[in-house]
Amino acid sequence: MVNGAAPVTGDVMFGWSPWRHWAAATATGFLAAVAAWTAMSLLLWEPGGRLVANAVFVTVYTIGFATFSLLFARARPAWLRFGDDWIDLAAEGRDAAVVPYPAVTGARVRWVWPVAMLDVTVAAADESQVLRLHRGGRRPLRKYKADQLRFSMPIAGLTASPADIRAELHRRGLGEQRSG
Repeated sequence: MVNGAAPVTGDVMFGWSPWRHWAAATATGFLAAVAAWTAMSLLLWEPGGRLVANAVFVTVYTIGFATFSLLFARARPAWLRFGDDWIDLAAEGRDAAVVPYPAVTGARVRWVWPVAMLDVTVAAADESQVLRLHRGGRRPLRKYKADQLRFSMPIAGLTASPADIRAELHRRGLGEQRSG
């Protein structure tokens, strides 16, 4: 465990919220559409402009991105569960990773809504303690860096805010990992 705090009993589950997921996908889709429109405007600048066509593009892309993101996420929704001695991370469309607290070397919430991510870091030597729950998706998001293995999951579509998840990390003695 990161700081050796006394274990807390009881499971805490943060499930998937279709409304929060749709809101995050809408914000992300809007930013992507505006970025694409801006890039294309700079590359293919037209003095007369086509404001109505551009506004339609941004609107259709935003709604389409959010809707299809929601439809695909419903098949394998995300969840985050803190157990008595493990943390269960399941991102949308991916298999779940169950990490025992003694194997965790760091945990943090990075970025801001709608692109907030939870990172749980495990020593590479403790990788065998991590259990993968197959639910018909792809492998859990993970990345090796130096002698560490980092499991990541987007948390914007969960029923909890980043502050709630940070509070639960502190409550479980996992704290915030400050190094990158």
